[in-house]
Amino acid sequence: MSEASRAARIRRVLLTALVCNALLAALKFTIGWRYGSLAVVSDAMHSLLDGAASVIALIGITAAARPPDANHPYGHRKYEILTTMIVAALLFLSAWEILGAAVSRLLHHTAAPQYSWLGIALLCLGIVINTFLSNWEKRAGLEVSSPLLLADAAHTRTDIYSSILAIAALASAAFGMPWLDPLLAIGIVLFLGRAIYEILLEGVKVVSDATRLDPALIRSVAEKVDGVRGAHAIRSHGMQNDIHIDLHIQVADQLTARQVFEIENRVNQALRESFPGVTHVALRHEPGDLPPEEDA
Repeated sequence: MSEASRAARIRRVLLTALVCNALLAALKFTIGWRYGSLAVVSDAMHSLLDGAASVIALIGITAAARPPDANHPYGHRKYEILTTMIVAALLFLSAWEILGAAVSRLLHHTAAPQYSWLGIALLCLGIVINTFLSNWEKRAGLEVSSPLLLADAAHTRTDIYSSILAIAALASAAFGMPWLDPLLAIGIVLFLGRAIYEILLEGVKVVSDATRLDPALIRSVAEKVDGVRGAHAIRSHGMQNDIHIDLHIQVADQLTARQVFEIENRVNQALRESFPGVTHVALRHEPGDLPPEEDA
């Protein structure tokens, strides 16, 4: 799949997610305001932030899809991970606001929300929509190796859990427990915190150039290529869909420049076929009698 086709598919998924989250946020705000439930309003804020995240993601994927130029010879794909980390920051702000509101409500002993079968039914409809949307985003994210789509899918899955807590908050009114609503809102914050952690962890791996592929696996693929006597000094880094590999291969001394060139091409092709996220392979050939260097 070309970079243009990949970006177009990601944009279609994000636009669909944006529309769904906007509609769900409006629905949840209406239910939360009508029946006085902080947990439902918190859930609505989550959906609203998901929508805002989709807008930022659309901007980010547009920038990331630009072709390489003189100043960016490796392309602009890291804009995608940068945008993903901005999305995580937005979620953190949302979680902080929800936590503050929940603590305030606990301290002031406010009344429990009104019980409503209609509100619960509408929130259940939102769970069905989010379940479908989350699975679709995750499947598309895996197919095109997009951390942005996978992060958005994680947000949507978190929205499912927060909606379940919001339903429980509305149901708590039937039992006269005013403290349950803000406690469940705090539960939503915990779900948000987990999503933020997962997104930031992926971003840190890219920014810190963490190893992406097991050197032993890379060596195994390279050494199966005819003409390669050994592989060492193996390194990998980058995004899941933009992995760069550096390695040294050992070849026979008597080979011609063309024969070595053909071996390197076969190694390059084998690595790209074995690891679909690989976009760049830097090879250095050496005589077979040199001592191998340690892998990174």
